[in-house]
Amino acid sequence: MKKLLLAAAAIGLALPAAPAMAQEGPERMEGVTWARVVLTKFKQGKRGRGTEIIRDYFAKADGMTGKKSGIHGIHLNTGEWDLMYVFPMEGGPNDLTWATSPDDVAWMEQLSKLAGGRDKAQKLLEEFDSLIARETSYIGHAHADH
Repeated sequence: MKKLLLAAAAIGLALPAAPAMAQEGPERMEGVTWARVVLTKFKQGKRGRGTEIIRDYFAKADGMTGKKSGIHGIHLNTGEWDLMYVFPMEGGPNDLTWATSPDDVAWMEQLSKLAGGRDKAQKLLEEFDSLIARETSYIGHAHADH
């Protein structure tokens, strides 16, 4: 009897995770927006320089592209992470198919102008990367009604 109850409980726990199969055919998600969320933890004492690079170079280059990217950051006061940045994915999951997107190219052109050349922009990117202790990212979607 105990095994039967454990098996029933396991099945019950698994059911909510299973996809809804009530549809008779494929169904595409409509009315959702997609985003990549990046969580960053800087090395000890490097948060200030990291946020300075973001503010003075990365965000300015983003604004100089002439496109409203919708990128926004949240400076975290609690938890293990220092920053959370949300990068809207205008093309949804298809944005992941680019090795280098046209938006990436436009951004790098503007960053190069700000930094004083492509090689200096590359060094700035390398410096920023050297400030990071760890980073992770997630892809998700949002519904307009909840």
